[in-house]
Amino acid sequence: MGQFKRTVTIKCPLEKAFDYVTDWQNLKSFFSNILDINPISLVQYGPGAAFETLFKVKRAEIPTTLEVIEFVKDKKMILRSTRGLKVRGGWEFRPTSEGTLIIFSLEYELPPGMVRGDRDRQAIEQEFDESAGQSMMLLKWILESATMSQMEDWHF
Repeated sequence: MGQFKRTVTIKCPLEKAFDYVTDWQNLKSFFSNILDINPISLVQYGPGAAFETLFKVKRAEIPTTLEVIEFVKDKKMILRSTRGLKVRGGWEFRPTSEGTLIIFSLEYELPPGMVRGDRDRQAIEQEFDESAGQSMMLLKWILESATMSQMEDWHF
């Protein structure tokens, strides 16, 4: 099983960062491996929310069902897959003097047949790692670029 962790400090109020990240409609805006996401449960926010997603891994598109298994307002959201790509991970949020520290961590298991050897595994792991870093930088850019008045107009 592979895993990685990325952190970023964002000059943005913790509540706004948390609300942006945990709104499923925003995930595609900063998480490049998610090509599509749609709610499949009546609950669309918080514990028990479930989503059909389409993950991109190398050239493959893998339908995956995600479920929110831990949710503490303004602190963390953890998801796990129940079908498709095996993943477990999410975001933690901590206040800092500069704004908000966001920690993204993920454990994953690559599907059988996707990896034909060490070279394939290393390439996929590198792609996941780079994608996570890019996603965190994009999230930072989105949240720091928005003015407070724009953030107040966002509908979470």
